[in-house]
Amino acid sequence: MANPSGIVSQGSEARLLQEGINAVATIEHKDYEMEYSKIFASTKSEKAYELDVSLSGPGLASLKPEGTETVYDGEKQDFTTTYTHAVFSLGTIITMEAQMNNLYRDLMVKSGKTLKRSLVHTDEQLAANVINNSYDSAFPIGDALPLFSTAHVLGKGGTFSNRFTVFTPLSQAAVEDATITIEDYRDGAGLLIDARAIKLHIPRQLRYTADRILASRFEPDSANNAINPVVGIFPGGYHVNHRFTSATEWFIQTDVDDGFKIFDRMGYTFEQDNDFGTSNYRHKGMFYKSYGLTDPRAGYGSGQ
Repeated sequence: MANPSGIVSQGSEARLLQEGINAVATIEHKDYEMEYSKIFASTKSEKAYELDVSLSGPGLASLKPEGTETVYDGEKQDFTTTYTHAVFSLGTIITMEAQMNNLYRDLMVKSGKTLKRSLVHTDEQLAANVINNSYDSAFPIGDALPLFSTAHVLGKGGTFSNRFTVFTPLSQAAVEDATITIEDYRDGAGLLIDARAIKLHIPRQLRYTADRILASRFEPDSANNAINPVVGIFPGGYHVNHRFTSATEWFIQTDVDDGFKIFDRMGYTFEQDNDFGTSNYRHKGMFYKSYGLTDPRAGYGSGQ
């Protein structure tokens, strides 16, 4: 919860005005390394928003009996995906007295570090929410369907699924079924594409399940010595995201282009000044980004 007044005064950290403290604790911690970079490709943007246009090319050729016309087919636009950037910001105000009289911390220096940490955590959460909302029809991607859907539309007719029909727990069999389905992905004209599974993304609760499935040379949960066929199936390995809200849902990322994207209009930016009237020190940080996915073939979900 934000500081109700938004101002750090002497009363905010009153004990730090006096000598005799052993440690200033619980405000600085280690953080996980950036996790969204394991899923998203980041690109600089110079505009207020970015548009990706999805097309379908020609389909299969037709038999042409002697003397008959050639069947003509061409490209068509299917849908557009709009990435509208948004600004996220947070600031701190420190009174002159609080800064002068604090015996243990340089509040101006520390406020910059804590603000950056807040921006990083916000950035990570916004990226993770693309996955957290991936089955919710209130958060559609460009084709007006949730990111993971059983009814993504092929541009020239038909549909395809990038998820299990019902929730399927992470297991060796589930990984096998998902990768088999991925290798049958089609383009908008129904032509087979070379799509491969490259990474498994999981919440922290599935770390040990993933280890048992992917790290053993032999079949997990079995007394026989049969070779485990999914060892090494993911060239990029598996990755834990600590901000996934479901403890059971997982997804596979593929090598299909134009998948998970972050557009960076402005990275972490910090400004500071002193208010003339109050002599308060003001410090703010912000960033300007958008998050999403263009081609749903970039993933395959466990279902929900």
